[in-house]
Amino acid sequence: MKRDYDVIVVGLGIFGASALWRLASKGKRVLGVDAGGPTHCFGSSHGSSRIFRRAYWEGEKYLPLLNHADTLWCELEALAQRKLLFRTGGIFIGHSDSRLVKGSTETAKASKIQHQLLSSEKVNKYAQAFNIPYGFEALYEPGAYAISACDAKLSMLNEAVHRGGVTIFGETVISIEDRGAKAILKTKSGNSYTAKSVIVTTGPWIAEHLLPELKYYLETRKLPVYWFTPKVGSENIFLPENFPVFLYESSLGDLLYGVPSIISNEPGVKIGFHNRQQTPTFPSWKEVQVSQQLAQEISAMVSPLLPGLEHLPARVKNCFYTMSKDESFLIGAATNFSSVYFASACSGHGFKFAPAIGDALAHLVDRQEPIVSISEFSPARFRN
Repeated sequence: MKRDYDVIVVGLGIFGASALWRLASKGKRVLGVDAGGPTHCFGSSHGSSRIFRRAYWEGEKYLPLLNHADTLWCELEALAQRKLLFRTGGIFIGHSDSRLVKGSTETAKASKIQHQLLSSEKVNKYAQAFNIPYGFEALYEPGAYAISACDAKLSMLNEAVHRGGVTIFGETVISIEDRGAKAILKTKSGNSYTAKSVIVTTGPWIAEHLLPELKYYLETRKLPVYWFTPKVGSENIFLPENFPVFLYESSLGDLLYGVPSIISNEPGVKIGFHNRQQTPTFPSWKEVQVSQQLAQEISAMVSPLLPGLEHLPARVKNCFYTMSKDESFLIGAATNFSSVYFASACSGHGFKFAPAIGDALAHLVDRQEPIVSISEFSPARFRN
């Protein structure tokens, strides 16, 4: 195997896989390296589904990146010649003055995103799986969709390899040495690789060894994801064509997300808390069991909202959130190296942006301005 490349991408989660795809599409000699396997479940990118939405309650600043990501998701699906995007629509539910409904509405109106405001009665009639409390309302975004997450990541890797990219799995990069015009990467197994540029996208591990300069901005948290099975007789109302992706903010500010089952081996509807049940932790390759208490806590919120689901989850699994101080992304050039770039801190909502972030990284290594500005996501914002 050759050992010299234009660019090496370390970490092949969704950000790294996207960067590898976009670099290979530009004709670069690229290598992707990951400590796990192509579909390992110990990071933040595994699993069957993610949500894509543009009526973004988090703010309009994300819209240019989302629009570019949407274009590239569609391009990837066309290249893969398989269904990766499930056009379910999205419904975002809460009090009229909740962060979720208010923020989603402001973004949708300001950016002219197609949407509709619905009363609780209309939500319950439109999407029969829901039992929305009286006095709540929702924003419906018909353009929102579910992404087949694992298939999408594998499709990115396939496209990169098809264009000449090389991937190595089960290989841990332990150091990067800056040699001016080149960087040398050394692995735990004793191998060395050189490249003109390096991109580091190792998620919760990014600040542990390779880029400790980021540790002051990041915190890794462990949190569970649940799958709830429809009750007998209720299966139809939870099919993707009848059940939109959703966010739900309770009167206490607890935020749930949910995605219908879009692949055959999922046991049911995927649901999790976005802003609860997060435990600060160190990244690990060990499976940690989720406590029954946490499962009962989310069940108490899911049952009245979606009475057609079984009370307790059929499957539970932990994942990682790598959080920045402001719950946004960190993208840019490393300060301690001349040719190392990074993207991290999905902060629980980064997957949908991945094609655009990978494309931005592919531009950065060429010393080019990304198609969409990423200045909002520089770590410099924490130093000002």
